[in-house]
Amino acid sequence: MSYLVDLILNELRTVVHDLGRDGGLISPSVYDTAQVLRLYPPPGGTQAVLEWLLEQRQSDGGWGDPTIPSARDVPTLASILALYAYGHDTTARDAVAAGLAFLHRQAEQWTDSLADDIPVGVELLLPRLVEEATTVGLALPLQAYSSLIRFGLHRRTMIARAQPRANTPAIHSWEAWGAHPDPQLVDPVGGVGNSPAATAAWLCAAGPSGPSTKPVRMAQGYLIAAAAATQSGIPGVVPTVWPISRFEQAFALFSLFNAGLLTDKRLHDQMSVQLNDLAQALGARGLGMSDSFLPDGDNTAIAIAVLRAAGYPVDLAVLRQFETADHFSAYVGEQQPSLSLTAHALHALNLFGETPPHVEGYVLQRQRPDGRWPSDKWHSSWLYTTGHVMLALHAAHHGDALHPAVNALLAHQHLDGGWGIEGTTAEETAYAVLALHHVQRQLKLPQIDAALGRAKAWLLDQYRPFAATGVKRWIGKETYHPFRIARAFELSALLTLLMEHEDE
Repeated sequence: MSYLVDLILNELRTVVHDLGRDGGLISPSVYDTAQVLRLYPPPGGTQAVLEWLLEQRQSDGGWGDPTIPSARDVPTLASILALYAYGHDTTARDAVAAGLAFLHRQAEQWTDSLADDIPVGVELLLPRLVEEATTVGLALPLQAYSSLIRFGLHRRTMIARAQPRANTPAIHSWEAWGAHPDPQLVDPVGGVGNSPAATAAWLCAAGPSGPSTKPVRMAQGYLIAAAAATQSGIPGVVPTVWPISRFEQAFALFSLFNAGLLTDKRLHDQMSVQLNDLAQALGARGLGMSDSFLPDGDNTAIAIAVLRAAGYPVDLAVLRQFETADHFSAYVGEQQPSLSLTAHALHALNLFGETPPHVEGYVLQRQRPDGRWPSDKWHSSWLYTTGHVMLALHAAHHGDALHPAVNALLAHQHLDGGWGIEGTTAEETAYAVLALHHVQRQLKLPQIDAALGRAKAWLLDQYRPFAATGVKRWIGKETYHPFRIARAFELSALLTLLMEHEDE
């Protein structure tokens, strides 16, 4: 067993060493790839990208994760428009027809008020895509989108009044409302709003005379670098957001913190480099997904929790600036709040010995009758939110809500020993393992030990050194998979189970 621990530790050392490297690693995005193809296609040709888009289509005719209906319209309609423009064979035409039929079948989900777990910017992106599709004569269920379109118009009005600057949330969806390619919107990395789709739209607006300017050359280079971050090997296949260097760094270290590995001497050399770097990056305004993007409440809360746990001096006032009446927000003016973000903030506050009743109340009120907490706009799995809320409440010694949460996890463990909202995944199993492992210290229930034993067996059975796989459970403009973050959680959870009796 010690050999296996050393093997996993060696892989984890590699993951920690690489955190933030080359802007972070992230899965390809259907939506952003379709938009890049439409607005600023790769110079080497479009055939490989078209073939990739067709390969991503689901059996029901749509694109996107079938388990998350609200995250499917945007990539589906963007793909339809790309195939309509570039795909001239029977396969492409059939895919367009099937995609339109899919949109008609699921359009009624937009007739109700918008939930808190809708994808980033959907109220801007989908109305714009609907407008473009209508312009080229594609028939869509316009009535079903009417509420969303009105909300999108309201958001556009707010954006016009605010005149957002570079690398802010509104610029991340610039392709949905922008028109003038202001060179000031191009950041030092070369992107517009950390978004391949927004960058492609900016390049399209810059026109054919643009290549002679430095901002255009930088934006062109950004799209190449963003494509490389997907590891697909196909020029023009890009992620939904990039760079994510600080997001990758902070959240991966958070997994090690919850596994009790921050101060493990076997990881010390790699950990000290990353922690020192994170401490320097956390400024008075907080921490963003990258050094060039606006700081947000989630990355800030995670970074403060990690640094506090590692013994670094941090100012809690940095986190307080994201506090609202009863929860914590990612950005000022946020429309849909995030349960997981607020749980992360509560966790950080608890490490300072503070448990604000209004914040704790916000979290407790959202626990479902069956003991779970629902997924939110940043992650599609209830196992993510439930696991992280449990960790936060455990740190606050709040046991009343933990018992039903434990029962929910035990009830939803699959026969194979793992967890997942659709099949079993190592990432979702890791969230359950870390939460149960922590609360077991307080509850000491034999059924938890049995569940963790089954999870350990499953994680060991599926473990392949340096061969990470995963599904898209995180949510941006569409679902995505942050490779290093997910792998850090998986390895940390497995090590927690393997090392539990290491010193006995």
